[in-house]
Amino acid sequence: MLIISFTLFPEKKIMNTHCLKVALRTTIPVFLGYISCGIAFGLVTVNAGYPWWLAPAMGILIFAGAGQFLAIPLFAAGTPVLAILATELLLNIRHIVYGLPLINQFKGCKRTKPYLIYALTDETFSLLTTTEVPAGVLAEDYYFMVSLLDQTYWVGGSLIGGLAGAIIPFDMTGVDFALTALFAVLTIDQIQKFVKERKVEHAGN
Repeated sequence: MLIISFTLFPEKKIMNTHCLKVALRTTIPVFLGYISCGIAFGLVTVNAGYPWWLAPAMGILIFAGAGQFLAIPLFAAGTPVLAILATELLLNIRHIVYGLPLINQFKGCKRTKPYLIYALTDETFSLLTTTEVPAGVLAEDYYFMVSLLDQTYWVGGSLIGGLAGAIIPFDMTGVDFALTALFAVLTIDQIQKFVKERKVEHAGN
């Protein structure tokens, strides 16, 4: 998936290399979470009786962690399509609120804006709104690379989980709680950063 970066920005390969290194460091927490949660989703998908390739395919075409976890049991239960669509809409409607703080940030993004909107997740939103664009890197390049890396982690984890589930039997107890656990951990991390920054500001005053 990282090939997309060099396809959209063929004239800036050197910049992309530098931006990639910066984005890799920024997305390490999401990498650790998305790989494990992606594996969990792959296992859940195969355990529900679906082929291994469906997990990474959903990560590419849908890319909505909580929505994907919810879709599998709904599909397995034979839930009507309209009911599934309505449920997914209610679950993901929070992204409208997420998008508001990013309107100004994405204003200067031309080629990548559609993808940035599509790839916005809870964790990507957290990174884009709490980290500053590094010096020497264009904002659009940075936003795009962070978003692309996050999706790559998720798809990679889903692929691993799907393949593992098709080959090795697993006890699935508690596996579907993985995404909730990731969100809780990232929330705690952001709270700790906020408290630390506030302490530094008060110490400076």
